[in-house]
Order: sequence, then structure tokens, then C-alpha cells
Amino acid sequence: MATRHSPDRLPWPPLPMKATSGQLPTGDDWVFEPKWDGHRALVRTGATPTVASSTGRDRTGAWPWLAEALAGRCPPGVVLDAEVIALDDDGRHRFSLVGDAAAPHALVVFDVLATGDEVVTAEPWRDRRRRLEALVEPGPQLVVTSVTDDGSALWAVTAEQRYEGVVAKRADSAYLPGRRSPSWVKSKHRATQEFVVGGWLEGTGRRADGLGSLLLGVHDDEGVLRYAGSAGSGLTDRSRAEWQALLEPLAASEAPFAPPPRVDRRRVRWARPELVAQVAFAEWTDDGRLRHPVVEGRRHDVDPTAVQREPAPADPTSPSS
Repeated sequence: MATRHSPDRLPWPPLPMKATSGQLPTGDDWVFEPKWDGHRALVRTGATPTVASSTGRDRTGAWPWLAEALAGRCPPGVVLDAEVIALDDDGRHRFSLVGDAAAPHALVVFDVLATGDEVVTAEPWRDRRRRLEALVEPGPQLVVTSVTDDGSALWAVTAEQRYEGVVAKRADSAYLPGRRSPSWVKSKHRATQEFVVGGWLEGTGRRADGLGSLLLGVHDDEGVLRYAGSAGSGLTDRSRAEWQALLEPLAASEAPFAPPPRVDRRRVRWARPELVAQVAFAEWTDDGRLRHPVVEGRRHDVDPTAVQREPAPADPTSPSS
């Protein structure tokens, strides 16, 4: 049942509900959506939509095109949970292009939290989905995510089309703001996750005067930041300069990792662990290091204190029950 909308019940910005990582579940209680590889966005509609990241940071100025994308396609006063994506020349969405002014962007909507004066988070997913379809009219830059009850088929399609993975949701699940719930399960096709950036190594050769690679880490169960390795692959000259400009104001005299990693002291520059990068990689080594990491971009929508090591990508041949 919907509840009256009040700041006490649904403050702005609300924190999004998050999925746990695991294998695709099976059973009639589950529905399945593509996992979009973009930036999470909480949107409050109106003449000028208000946008927040999943960490509560205001992102309204970052996506000025949203006003036109939503105009006439959703009533004012609706709070949506969505993802901002960017498309490459082949029409595939790519995380690394999010924020690139030259790339076309779109808003993919997958849930509704409030409509006018009602909070609907307590309603089951199936009822919120009906509301969503009635409220949002898709357009050139506005998409309502697809959904199916055939998880295996969606897994195969998303793998072929190079999506990040699949999200399974219990059809009777309420929306739990700010919580990571087993009622939503994300399964990825490839090893990729967020890492805290705790410094950088200066480059060598033609990059000797700038940033060569990022120093990455994840928190353990006690909240200690553990070193996971360095990554320079995937960085362009432009992105290296951008990362360096962001990291230099965060310079620190000591390593934020425990224990401090053994790296070249002549080249290392430590930084306060306040930035987050998305990184793809082959696998974890036995000593907790990344093999063949590739930096895909910066995450504006992730709290660095919440970054932990995620399970390996799910094996679709061995689904959980």
C-alpha cells in the first residue's frame, strides 16, 4: 500500500536499494532485467528535473539533457531510480563514455519510489512496475528497462550483446532505500568492479612527467583498505591527466593501504582514498592481486568506504535455486 509522501518518509535525495552479487536464482518468484553499465541516478521529475547519485551527491548540472528527455513523458513529482548510460558508435552502452560530451546519452529507468504525494516503496516490485509503465513514456533518450521471467534467455542475450550482466528481482520485493538486499541479485558476465584509488605511480619513458598507473584497493570485512594492485591499461593521455588533477589535491604522506604495498618509492605518490575507479580484470591471484586490470573510468556514484571485493562472475550453467 502506498503511503503519504513526506520528507520524513522519503528524504531527498533517497539512497537507492542495491543488489547482492551471486548466481542467477531460479523459480517463479523471480524476474530478470539487463544490468546496465552506467551511473546510478535518482531523478525527481519536474520542469527542471533534480538528479542525485547513489551516494546523495547532486548531479543535476551534469545531465542538463534530462529536462528535454523527460519533458511531456513523465508527470512532475515522480521519483525514479535509473541509470545514465552512454552509447558508442555501434549503439552499445559503454561505461567509459559516460560524461563524454561527444557520446549520446540516455536515461534507463527501472523503478519508481514516489508519485506526487505518495511513497510507493512498500509496494511489491510487480505493482511498482505497473506504475512505472503507466507513468513513463519512452522517448529518444528515455528508456524503461526490459524485464522477463526467463533468466537463462536474458543471460544469453546480454552476453551476446556485451551487457555487464543480469539483475534478478523478487516480484514481491519492496524497495528498501539504502539497503543491499538478497531480494535483488546481480550476476556479471565478466570480472569488473569498483576499486578505491589510494595513489598513483609516476610514469616512465614519455610519461615520466605524469601519472603512469593507479594504485587500487578494496576494504576487507573489518573496513581495512587492502592493496589490490596497480592499473595503467585503459588510461589515455587525457584520462591520465584528469586522474592526476583529481589526485594531486588528495596527496598524502603515507599509504592508505594496510599493510603498505611494496612499490617503487621513487615513483609512488600516495593519496587520501576518496576516489573510485571501475576496473575490468582477468581474475584475482591467490595473494589478492588483480591480473591484467584495465581501468574503465571513474565512478562518481559509489561511496569509497563501501567498496569491497565482489564474488567472481556467476556461472550460468550452475544457477542457484
